[in-house]
Amino acid sequence: MFHKVRPFTLSIFLTFLLLALTASVVVAAPPQDLHIEALEFIGSSGEPFTASGSAVDSNMVCATGTIDDIEITASGSSSGGFLTLHVLKRFYCDDLSGTFDIRMVVRLDLTTNETTARWRIVDGTGAYAALKGSGSLVGTPVNPGVSILDVYDGRVH
Repeated sequence: MFHKVRPFTLSIFLTFLLLALTASVVVAAPPQDLHIEALEFIGSSGEPFTASGSAVDSNMVCATGTIDDIEITASGSSSGGFLTLHVLKRFYCDDLSGTFDIRMVVRLDLTTNETTARWRIVDGTGAYAALKGSGSLVGTPVNPGVSILDVYDGRVH
């Protein structure tokens, strides 16, 4: 009563099944918008951040936490009116779900103290071990040379 399945037919079926599963995983995780704001004090770490956007709404990223500067190196000449800062920051989530690190190259305008950058996620722990994404940063001085409001906008998946 049982029909013999040919190896060729079985391999085609398994191939289509694998493709269908792979496609559903890719479709299931579209990039989500992320907006983070933090009032940073120059030379300090542990400042709080708040996050919003569809990445937070879908629990892909936590809503609050703190930020530490892991590495900052400067390049360029101050006589050119700006400095380039190579920065690695770690975001710690208040809910203890994990951390994520971003790396960015920041352009600091020495006249206005404003900053701009492109950032990308380079590492993560816990719930953020596989988090990927990138975006831009705009920093507006609150008290020039003392504090700056950093606003990160981007997409994560």
